[in-house]
Amino acid sequence: MRLRVLNLAAVFVAALVLSVLPAAGADVMDLYSGSSRTGQVAAEKRGSNIMVSARDMAGVLGLETSEKEDTLIVTAGRSKLQLVAGAAAAWLDAELVPLAASTVQEGKEWLVESRSALKLFNGLLVRSGKQGDLRWEGTPTAGTPSAPKSRAPAAPVPVAQPFPAGGPVISAIRWGSDEDKIRVVLDYEGPHAPEIQQDGGSVKVPFLLGKSGVPDLSSPHGEVKVSSVNFGDRVVLEFSSSLPLKEIIPLEGPPRIVIDYARAGTQASVKAPRPSKTPPPSKPAASPAPVLDPKRNSGPKIVVIDPGHGGKDPGAVANGIREKDVNLSVSLLLAQKLKKDGYDVRLTRDRDVYITLQQRTDLANKWNADVFVSIHANALPPGRHATGMEIYIMALPTDKDAMQLAIIENREIAEGSSGESAQAADKKTRMLLSILGDMQQNAKINESTGFAECLFKEGSGRGIKMRRVAQAPFFVLRGAAMPAVLIEAGFLTEKSEARMLGDKKYQEKMTASLAGGIAQYLVNN
Repeated sequence: MRLRVLNLAAVFVAALVLSVLPAAGADVMDLYSGSSRTGQVAAEKRGSNIMVSARDMAGVLGLETSEKEDTLIVTAGRSKLQLVAGAAAAWLDAELVPLAASTVQEGKEWLVESRSALKLFNGLLVRSGKQGDLRWEGTPTAGTPSAPKSRAPAAPVPVAQPFPAGGPVISAIRWGSDEDKIRVVLDYEGPHAPEIQQDGGSVKVPFLLGKSGVPDLSSPHGEVKVSSVNFGDRVVLEFSSSLPLKEIIPLEGPPRIVIDYARAGTQASVKAPRPSKTPPPSKPAASPAPVLDPKRNSGPKIVVIDPGHGGKDPGAVANGIREKDVNLSVSLLLAQKLKKDGYDVRLTRDRDVYITLQQRTDLANKWNADVFVSIHANALPPGRHATGMEIYIMALPTDKDAMQLAIIENREIAEGSSGESAQAADKKTRMLLSILGDMQQNAKINESTGFAECLFKEGSGRGIKMRRVAQAPFFVLRGAAMPAVLIEAGFLTEKSEARMLGDKKYQEKMTASLAGGIAQYLVNN
């Protein structure tokens, strides 16, 4: 009897140990804190990224974890790390941290890109008063053999949604060099060559993304740097160097772009890209990828104003006022003021017509806008009250109210107006979190924050009641390749504010402050 009890105890201990070890033959990485080995973390290669288990990292570091819907929370003292499934950004306390790849949730497993994981956990440890000197040792290797551990089958890393046929789809980046030059070759698929932008030693090439996502960006030559800017299913690859740019050559059979940089001591004269043998189509099958440099326009700065809702979509309706009417009236006034100041102003709509959310940012990208401003009016459910202007940027939601507002504004993406429609809008809004990291990576979220702060400061100085600058996943800001904000001018559900929003004198005052804020931002950027 005693022997049986001991055997049961041994089995229990063995099972406990095995539950925290990687599966037999599973890839693992050694996690070190300074010179001390902390433990092994499950890892796997996905595309060009090495993904590691956030739960394993927390476990070997002695940190608590908990799940809440689509969020994994890791706690260290009073600090918290929050990973959102499918998002390429994470919360470190109140700070939004960009990730190199989207967080992947598979059952109870949470996978984070390895370098981003170090950044997040080091930050979390430092905030809790501990040493933040974590590092990986080596590359993923097979773990210590042990009893098999059941694990959900690997789900594919989220990739870009299908794109229109005919666009250039990046497939690989190849490198070469000799005594005279460093050569970069961009392999792509599709009949249409990308539009190449060149400024000194910098070359930007826009592509659509395929199922494999962004190719390996590691450069074997330190003299040439490569970076990428992602937005939705598109990417702009940028190559920069202090070396002289020698030549850019678009080639066919197979389609590729060749970029040559001249090594020091050799002669280099920049040649314009050679024309492709295939004439460009009169109407491209895919809308052009946005140009991301806000200083790209040689003429007047371009401001795109988007009057929210319109046509069959009235927006919020309260106290006898329709949001779509206020939005259009305010937008037209704002456009007039900016045009007088010498700006090139474009409106996504200048009358009461319906335009989809996707079409609005597509127009801003097509027009190579320097800034994008979407004008709206706010509303609250019965029993709740608030006043003042709110300015939103595209990011993980500041709070539950911000998330709920985004769901309401995004409701157009779901069909109908029933409870099922609201659930569909909610689901799609949460799906939108998956592109937030792209905005982080291309720094547009930082530029949009600066833009929002200019508008907020100008409004406060001109006597406009400014409520806050906040963050939420709005579809209308999705994919904007320039600083973009959504203005909630006021609350139609408040009688006094609804009356004010419909008043031409107040609209003049409000648009003067918005025009001043836009001008202030554009002058300094």
